[in-house]
Amino acid sequence: MKNIITLLILIATSFSFAQSEENKEKFRTLEPDIWLGIWDRENSSKEIKIDSLNYNEIPKSLDFKGTVVEALKWKDANGENILIQTVTGNFTWMDYEKDSTDYMLQDKAELYAYLFVKSNTQQEYKRQWRVYDYIECFGVDWFIGFAPKATTITDLDNDGITEIAMPYVAMCRGGMDPGIMKIIMFEENTKYAFRGETMLMCGNKNAYGGEYEASSNLEQEPSFNVFLKQHWNRNKCEEGKYY
Repeated sequence: MKNIITLLILIATSFSFAQSEENKEKFRTLEPDIWLGIWDRENSSKEIKIDSLNYNEIPKSLDFKGTVVEALKWKDANGENILIQTVTGNFTWMDYEKDSTDYMLQDKAELYAYLFVKSNTQQEYKRQWRVYDYIECFGVDWFIGFAPKATTITDLDNDGITEIAMPYVAMCRGGMDPGIMKIIMFEENTKYAFRGETMLMCGNKNAYGGEYEASSNLEQEPSFNVFLKQHWNRNKCEEGKYY
């Protein structure tokens, strides 16, 4: 009996030690940023000087959540702008049944984008807007993130105030359904959007998906509408970008 107890203690100790070592390794490899090439230089304005910031160049006073995948800085008529795009990565959450303490463990991931602006008369940056989205999933393939090389900084209406367009996708599927796709564009605090789905089997006669709906306020902004249509077509195809 004594030998059995000793053996159980050794097994438990070994298990705890292994878990501890695993956690230590995770801690050692933690990174605050993962540079994924989100900025679309080619389709951003060539007249605006846009700088990509390293993590240690982001002002410490800025409050944001998630792991940074892109941080950009530029000036326009409003002053100095800093755009930060982040993702949280995957984590587990408890999906409670309605009016019950019973729940199912699901997978979840979140996405954020923040614009901070410092005017010529201010000493500190202030947050102008935040984008938040997420995917909750109990499936085989799931993902949320910004489309690679797709975030643009432009001044399409030549008013000195920049527009920021950010395509991203969200997926939860076990088959061959298109994912959710959105392009969110801001000019100052005004939001414009294309919302629809990704395209699969691109370049094939059996291609499907890729449809979208535009927000109604784009009817009054033809230059924005034309740009977003082109931008949608540039980025709608999945082509293995996200797995």
